[in-house]
Amino acid sequence: MRIVELRRHAERDANEDLTAKGVEQCAAAKRTLDFPYDAYLISPAKRAKLTMEAFGGGPAIVEERLAPRPRPPFEPFAHRHEALMSAGMDAVTAWFAIPEARTALAEVGRPALAAVLDIAAILPEGGRALAVSHGGTIEPFAVTALGRPYPSIFGDRELAYCEGVRAYVLEARVSRVDVIRLPVVP
Repeated sequence: MRIVELRRHAERDANEDLTAKGVEQCAAAKRTLDFPYDAYLISPAKRAKLTMEAFGGGPAIVEERLAPRPRPPFEPFAHRHEALMSAGMDAVTAWFAIPEARTALAEVGRPALAAVLDIAAILPEGGRALAVSHGGTIEPFAVTALGRPYPSIFGDRELAYCEGVRAYVLEARVSRVDVIRLPVVP
């Protein structure tokens, strides 16, 4: 068994720098991390790098497949998505509530799943990796990996900043995904 833990980046500003609240989120999340890990990986986004540094993780390898989801596959559903968000749903939960968007969400989940399996393959037996990715990438990964509906994994809300999942990989497949929720940082 190998474990790949995916965490969402912390809150950031328009320049991709972590906000003061983002630094606090990292400090709260750091208490839930079990250092050391055998490998550290980040998406190519600056906010992922800064989050890993704030977590205190070791030198990280950039993994392109953990990048934020692209917008184009979702454009046909943007109007419905906005309506769901106006009704109080968060962004990721709203995407999963649109049945026609699920194919596009699987397109996001498949590369992230391949990345997690490749990361697990480089770990020693019993090894663990920590990766920083994005909301909207981690949730599709879990749905694709488990083949289960979004609400059965995440309930009715997307991952908050610095929350994530712990993927258990056995014999080149994800056998279990645990959702990691954190106390809300005011």
